[in-house]
Amino acid sequence: MSHTKNLAVAISLMAIGMICIPIGDGIAKHIQAITEYQPVMVSWARFSLGALLLLPYVIVSRQLPSPTASNRGFWGQQILRGLLIAATVTFIVTAVGLSPIADVFGAFFIGPGISVILAQWLLGVRANRTDWLAVMLGFLGVLCVVQPTGEISPGIPWALASGCCYGAFLVATRWAAKSGPATGQLAAQFAVAAVFLTPFGLPQLLQHGLQVPVLLLATAVLSSSANWLSIVALAKVGNAVLAPVVYLQVVSATVVGIIMFDALPNVLTAIGLSLIIAAGVFQAICHWRVRAPDP
Repeated sequence: MSHTKNLAVAISLMAIGMICIPIGDGIAKHIQAITEYQPVMVSWARFSLGALLLLPYVIVSRQLPSPTASNRGFWGQQILRGLLIAATVTFIVTAVGLSPIADVFGAFFIGPGISVILAQWLLGVRANRTDWLAVMLGFLGVLCVVQPTGEISPGIPWALASGCCYGAFLVATRWAAKSGPATGQLAAQFAVAAVFLTPFGLPQLLQHGLQVPVLLLATAVLSSSANWLSIVALAKVGNAVLAPVVYLQVVSATVVGIIMFDALPNVLTAIGLSLIIAAGVFQAICHWRVRAPDP
């Protein structure tokens, strides 16, 4: 496959994955509106179903190391990643239940900036001027969405907490990148998150019974598929090339909010969302120019 075609496939897969994430969260928001489930129950169902979908495949294909195997560091790293992603999803599911989904994703995108800071501090990964400029531009966009001088929507603090956890998750994922097969890591991450959330989610299932199973399955499949597609895409091309595609989540969240919930962002929020997208595109273009081969 030619480089151009490989790049096109990677971008397409990543784009589909990023579009799926807000759709899954929109369904999670709808589930909370029509059932008695709390956000943690929805998160638990998402990870549990995701683990059930992935574990049989990775076990049969031997992509999941045994806990007694020599590379025990794999499980320590996946436990950390699983706890962080469990917190990330639980917080953002809580946020979308309280605030417009576009606003939530705008605040959530404090995560990439957090990851740049933590990666430099914990992993010694030096950020260049372009990265810091993109972080500041994105943070300005987040401020426009959060609007701290006005009345803060009740879901925004949860979205910011989710973004901070996600930033830490990105750093942990980079740290664990070579610990094992990508699909095995994804399955382990889901399994750890499901186990961690079981004491909170299972009592709600026993109390309220199984409600809207099709919607629960839909949000789990969308989440699992998005993670899978991003892993496949990142395996084909570098992270810098796909960086702007990640910001399709903001666009998708805005569209989902309008279509599913009749939630139009106000002018300042729209400006903030635009700045967040511009930060990602600017960073990627600068990386492309630096890495582009000489003619």
